[in-house]
Parts: sequence; structure tokens; C-alpha cells
Amino acid sequence: MFDECTKTEFKQSFTDDVIIALVAFANAKGGEVYVGMRDNGKVSGVSLGKETLQTWLNEIKQKTEPSIIPDIDVVDVDDKQVVMLSIR
Repeated sequence: MFDECTKTEFKQSFTDDVIIALVAFANAKGGEVYVGMRDNGKVSGVSLGKETLQTWLNEIKQKTEPSIIPDIDVVDVDDKQVVMLSIR
């Protein structure tokens, strides 16, 4: 089980809340948003298509000014995919 903290946010799916958290981390000292995690730290996983990650990155860039471009990684946790978006 994982825990949220000042540099870590869990989101069950990709929504505008993910972008809001990334902007907050960009204005602070960085952080990570894990998409596919419940607030209690349990893994829900996400279903990723061929263009999903690129679509997410494009949406983040379009909805932020100046544009935020996070690092993105897909990790397997408990046989489920979780996407880690990082702002350094």
C-alpha cells in the first residue's frame, strides 16, 4: 500500500484534477501524480490504448500556460498498469 504526501497524488483516472495537481507541483518543488491509484493507496489500474499517453500529454500541454510537459512512465503494480506523471 502506498501513501499520498505533499509530493505525491493518487488519481483513479485521468481528469482535469490530474492537470491541476501537476500545475501545483510545477509551482512548488515538483512531485508525482499516479493515475490508476485510489486515494487510499490501493491500485485500480488504467487501461491504455495505443495513443492514450500521447493524448494525455497533448491535453496537459494545451490546458496549461506556460505549457507543462511532465515525464511519463508506465509501471506495473499488482499486475495492473499505473501511469506516473512527474514534474521535477
